Amino acid sequence: MAETVIETKGLTKSFGENEILKGIDFEVHKGEVVSVIGASGSGKSTFLRCINLLEWPTGGHVLFHGEDVLGRGFDTTGYRAKLGMVFQQFNLFQNLNVLANCLLGQLRAGHKSKEQARATAMTYLERVGMAQYINAKPRQLSGGQQQRVAIARALSMEPEALLFDEPTSALDPEMVGEVLKVIGDLAHTGLTMIIVTHEMAFARDVSDRVAFMDGGVIAESGTPDEVFGHPKHPRTRDFLSRFRQG
Repeated sequence: MAETVIETKGLTKSFGENEILKGIDFEVHKGEVVSVIGASGSGKSTFLRCINLLEWPTGGHVLFHGEDVLGRGFDTTGYRAKLGMVFQQFNLFQNLNVLANCLLGQLRAGHKSKEQARATAMTYLERVGMAQYINAKPRQLSGGQQQRVAIARALSMEPEALLFDEPTSALDPEMVGEVLKVIGDLAHTGLTMIIVTHEMAFARDVSDRVAFMDGGVIAESGTPDEVFGHPKHPRTRDFLSRFRQG
């Protein structure tokens, strides 16, 4: 079994009296692609945001290479830099062009010269098919193009793991395919990935493992064949029934 990169133990998150996450035990191994599926409101995005500490968990533990990131004195800024995040709404800086969006995080981290940062950015912009748009502002791009830039920006930080929060949910249907292709290609590079998605066929095809969330817990987890082909939990069967083909 490959090394465990990210693990949660008894993870909980409440907003006031509303308990969103109800004790999640979960782990992702190096090079593994895990998709998290479930109905809206099941806690998927909150779970992802707790992993990278955009939301601070109410209880439980988040471990990174076995070290509790919630512990006193832990370098949370350094930790976040090792987890790339791709959001639903792209979150690009509208006043910066494509290249500058991909340079900013690298230069703020301070570990590279501007020339090194530019070379890294261009490598990943080329990979996602956006190198020819380096001087464009986000408003000049389609939603699919903006999301590809957001993926290149996350990759430019050369993270240990990449987290995707419903990366196609804000896109027009005709743009979904181009973004899924980029993510699918990344899934074969050995990068550790957690993908929250409502694209069932995509999750089935690219994942090493699929976790189904329901009511703030992981109700079922297994290989794509196990979860999609032979779901054990009644809620999993009910949820997937609407996505059956043929």
